[in-house]
Amino acid sequence: MPHVLIIEDDEDLRPMLAAVLRSEGFSVSEAADGAAGLASAAICTPDIVITDIVMEGMEGIAAIMALRRKLQGVPILAISGNALYLANSRKLGADTTLLKPFTRGALLDAVARLLASGSPLLHA
Repeated sequence: MPHVLIIEDDEDLRPMLAAVLRSEGFSVSEAADGAAGLASAAICTPDIVITDIVMEGMEGIAAIMALRRKLQGVPILAISGNALYLANSRKLGADTTLLKPFTRGALLDAVARLLASGSPLLHA
C-alpha cells in the first residue's frame, strides 16, 4: 500500500488524518512542520505528501518548494482554510488542494486521484 506523509501542525487534525488513511490501508508518517516533514521524507520516501500551508516553523509553501526539488515525482496535496493560500500553493508546486474543512470522502478522493495520476515512483 502507498506511503503517505502528513505535514500538519494541528495536533488534533494530524492524527485524525492519519487514522482515516490508516483505516484505508495506507502506511502513514506524520510531521508537525515543514522541516520535520522534509526530514521524514529523506528517511522514507513517501508516495504522496499532504501538507498544511500555515504552520509554525517551516510553513507549507516552503515545504512544497523544497519537496519539489527533492522528490520531483511525488504528488503533493495542499490543505488550508484559506483559498488564496491554496491558489498560491498550486502555482508553487502542489498538485491539488483541499479547502478546510473537508470531508473524509473528499480527502480519500483527492488521494486516490493523485495516486492514479501516474507518479513515477508508484509505477517503477
